[in-house]
Amino acid sequence: MRHTLQLTLLLTLACAGNAQIGSEGCATCHAAIYQSYQRTPMARSARKLDPSGGPERFDKAAFTHEHSGFRYRVSVKKSGYIFEFAKDGLTGAKPLAYAVGSGTRAFSYLLEDDGFLYEAPVAYYAATKSWGLAPGYNTSSYPYLTRPIVPGCLDCHASSLQVVPATLNRYASPPFAEGGVACERCHGDGAKHAAKMQSGDRTGGLDILQPAKMDPDRRDSLCSQCHLTGAVRVMRPGADWRSFHPGATLSDSQTVFVRSPVSAGLTVTGHVEDLALSACKRNAGDKLWCGSCHDPHTVPPPAEAAAFFRGRCLSCHAPKDCTETQAIRSQTKDNCIGCHMPKSQASDAQHVVLTDHSIPRRPSRKNAGQAPVSDAPLTTFDGKPASLRDRALAYAIAAIGRTAGADRTRAIPLLEQAARDDPRDIEVALYLAEIYRNDGRNDMARPLYQRAISLDPSQATASVGLGGVMMESGNYREAIRLWTDALSKNAGLELVRLNLAAASLQIGDRTAAEFHLRKALDLNPAFSPAREMLKKVVGNASK
Repeated sequence: MRHTLQLTLLLTLACAGNAQIGSEGCATCHAAIYQSYQRTPMARSARKLDPSGGPERFDKAAFTHEHSGFRYRVSVKKSGYIFEFAKDGLTGAKPLAYAVGSGTRAFSYLLEDDGFLYEAPVAYYAATKSWGLAPGYNTSSYPYLTRPIVPGCLDCHASSLQVVPATLNRYASPPFAEGGVACERCHGDGAKHAAKMQSGDRTGGLDILQPAKMDPDRRDSLCSQCHLTGAVRVMRPGADWRSFHPGATLSDSQTVFVRSPVSAGLTVTGHVEDLALSACKRNAGDKLWCGSCHDPHTVPPPAEAAAFFRGRCLSCHAPKDCTETQAIRSQTKDNCIGCHMPKSQASDAQHVVLTDHSIPRRPSRKNAGQAPVSDAPLTTFDGKPASLRDRALAYAIAAIGRTAGADRTRAIPLLEQAARDDPRDIEVALYLAEIYRNDGRNDMARPLYQRAISLDPSQATASVGLGGVMMESGNYREAIRLWTDALSKNAGLELVRLNLAAASLQIGDRTAAEFHLRKALDLNPAFSPAREMLKKVVGNASK
């Protein structure tokens, strides 16, 4: 059994011989560091919500989304956190099950339905102590309640995920064993270390990773696994969210692409990218890394932060290097990061202010909140050549939802070549099939979908797409079979439920049609297409 440690391992101490392996057992030896780490954002980045409430305030918990006209409100009741929405007599409410994030800048929230997790469209912002739309929801015309929470996302906030096999976003209860980033994320298998320490044999080391002593690429990969999103991440063939392990390089399991030229905009998980742009990093090279300034085991109190980070700066720079006047330096209390790492609005999240890790010599905030150039070419973050396959998928992923644009134009010939090079590559087949399907070329999409299903029956994308092809050809029963299969892996596919209802009506199964529509509205009461179709189905049934 793989034991996750909830505390940092202090390698100079030995585990107690009779200690229970795991969090409590390790705390016997590492109590001081354990207590310190518990106060860091990494250790408290996910939590289950309960009626007792949390750090959020609710005096500014109601707001109107101007684009859709919906009124949102969040409150704590006896049953727990409740999210409500209303417009023109239509009302709905959903319990919020989990909070994600440390709250340093914001909290996001998760909805749960039969074990399936979805992101709620509301978030709490620490800077304003108020509630607002979560990132990515501003253009929605109604409260979108079924954005799936996939393991690759949740894994950066919680540890020991309990994912139900062959599903996209279904989890056991609870979905994670620990509400934070546990020690194994950086130090490796804790059970091996505990067994080694208990054995009393120190030969060959302590069976634990010490990031500061690792080679730079492997060391930096520990931070980059969550703090380097880039414009697009492409998983290597056969790799998934579980593939990266401490001690490996991130490039072993995925390729991270960024736009070229790199934008000046600050993004929520762009810290590694920003640091790479800095003169400090370019001059220091591998000597400078996240751990040069940040201690992942403790966070300085706010009153001590400026002095703490000034000390980090002075480990490379001399006080005389600062050319600012003494009057200004005195006024700012020699706060290095206050001048050279200003806080600015994020380009990919409203109400979120980030520290500029590009460390500009003469900061200018005019570009800080700008989004990256959308159709600029993609290049690998590490500068290494990318395979044709990875470039094909990078442009295809970037072009999702578009029927035109430079990314899509670049993706098509690359995908077609990659499909010829390796007909068994599932991701290539799926993205190429989706493009053909959106172009109305069902005859070319169909065999690709069928190939993907035969290679990996657990994925849902091909079942959804091929179901659409079958529906359009009049094969309603096969469409129903495929869409039912897709819903077993992601129950929140609203349009699939709508199409299932339409296909069921085509074969005369009004009961099934009503079931799928009611389930769609149970998931999302504001999904008006399902509401309108249900009125017709129920109305016709009464005639």
